[in-house]
Amino acid sequence: MHKRPTRLIAIVVLLLAAALMHLGSVGTTHAASQHRQTQKVYMPAVLQRPLQAATQDLTIIHLGLFQTVQTATNSVSLVAGKPALLRVYTQATGASTAPVAEVTVHARRGMTSLGSLTLGPQAISAQPSLGDLNSTFNFDLPPEWLEGDVTLTATVDAVNTIPEMNEANNTYTGDFTFHAVAPLQIVIVPITYTDTRTGRVFADAPHDPISHWIQGAFPVSQVITSFHPPFAFTGDLRQGSEWDRLLRQLTTLAAAEVGPGSATVYYGLIPNADASGATWFEGGVSGYGWIGTRVSLGLDVGVETGDAAGHEIGHNFGRQHAPCGNPNSVDPHYPYPNATIGVYGVDTADDVLLEPSANYDMMSYCGPEWVSDYTYEALFQDQVARASQGRERPSEGLLLRADLDGDAATVLPVYRLSGLPTASDDSGYRVQLLDAAGRVLATHPVTLLRAEELGVEAQALVAQVPVPDGNVAAVRFLRDGRVIAERVLAGPGLEQAAAVTARLSAAGGHGLTLTWNRPDVPALVRYSTDGRQWTLLAADALNGRLDLAGLQLPAGSQIQIVPGDGSAVATVRVD
Repeated sequence: MHKRPTRLIAIVVLLLAAALMHLGSVGTTHAASQHRQTQKVYMPAVLQRPLQAATQDLTIIHLGLFQTVQTATNSVSLVAGKPALLRVYTQATGASTAPVAEVTVHARRGMTSLGSLTLGPQAISAQPSLGDLNSTFNFDLPPEWLEGDVTLTATVDAVNTIPEMNEANNTYTGDFTFHAVAPLQIVIVPITYTDTRTGRVFADAPHDPISHWIQGAFPVSQVITSFHPPFAFTGDLRQGSEWDRLLRQLTTLAAAEVGPGSATVYYGLIPNADASGATWFEGGVSGYGWIGTRVSLGLDVGVETGDAAGHEIGHNFGRQHAPCGNPNSVDPHYPYPNATIGVYGVDTADDVLLEPSANYDMMSYCGPEWVSDYTYEALFQDQVARASQGRERPSEGLLLRADLDGDAATVLPVYRLSGLPTASDDSGYRVQLLDAAGRVLATHPVTLLRAEELGVEAQALVAQVPVPDGNVAAVRFLRDGRVIAERVLAGPGLEQAAAVTARLSAAGGHGLTLTWNRPDVPALVRYSTDGRQWTLLAADALNGRLDLAGLQLPAGSQIQIVPGDGSAVATVRVD
């Protein structure tokens, strides 16, 4: 009687157990253990979070364009064709480690694309600075970009490989103007120096130890160097007065060949040692140059010859001394203390950064030498102005010179030359050309030349003026209307000088010897192979004789003897 209920209960229990086993198996996997037991493995639930926003940002904050020296605002003038280093100041913020990316610079002139440059991948600094080249992206710009008005656009991470907070500040644009500046012409005059104290002769083969440094430091894209025939000087250059005498001779050389107002630099290179290695230099003056007139000279001292020449040629560009090392004639307007360069410079020959406080202006007596932005801008203005000056070229002109010694003046021989530009500056000095009756035929301003180094000072007057109507019988120099010196020339109404005659003769198989009559009259001796360009051999020469050994002149060349008293020129042709 009790079996049926019991059987029903058993069936229900079995069904419930089966149902529970089915429900428990949902969402499980089974793995057989080494004991063949079944285990239930529950997979963890993975909750997907939303992507976090980028916390870093890349930006370009500045473009700096260096050719020699530059301010933080790119205010230094740029020169067309001169090598240029572009520094792209790229900054990373909000990054735990420095991100690595590329920077691309695109150039255009107006609407014309000039191309692009890409640098990197490279780490981006959190603090790019003027004083650290490694903190910026540095591009040597191609020559075709360095002309006229150019727009440079720099972009960091142009392909957006780095997540950023702001992609809109990845580009920076700057406008730059490259000014056309005439090449600097330098005539190196090798000095053959005979030392009167020892009797030794110091002479070097023509070479150029100066143009490399000049081209890097000066605001020019090109330095064109030529070599003058050697110029002989006999004296004792241990004496400052002898540097003065040599500079005056070199000045006459330049004035007679290119005119006193020329943009061409004449640089006398003085050897320091003879063939045996013996030297003559014992300290003191080692360079000398006019302030504002492009004639200077200096000692060949090897690797340091370039910056030493830069100092003297800087004087030729009108620069006074910078205040370091106790020089004479200090520029009162120099802006930086102790003649430091004041702003960062770059030598683009090797992309070396030059610190403002550790480098000194080349116009000082301190080193290492470079050029400040103040001096660089002044050199730029002088080169542009000098090259743009149009000079009158009369058929005939008079080269007028006078040495100044305090209030006293001495008028030097006057030479009548053709084809040279007239040139003079309004210095307060004047020159009058007089006829035989003392009447004034013409009045002209005169350039005042000044040079100062290590206590040695020199002053001189020079002008190249047209020959006036009427015969010039005398030359008179004035200062503030007062006559300070006068020189009488040969002319109508005066005793006529005998004409100069000259001849060439063989010198024992060692070349030619030039002789002329009237050895008492100073003469200028020059030659030309084409009748247009003349090269000076001697100035204010006396004794009526000049050895031309070593001078090779083609047939048809001309040699002229120009008397310093106004009489006619004598010309000899080379057969």
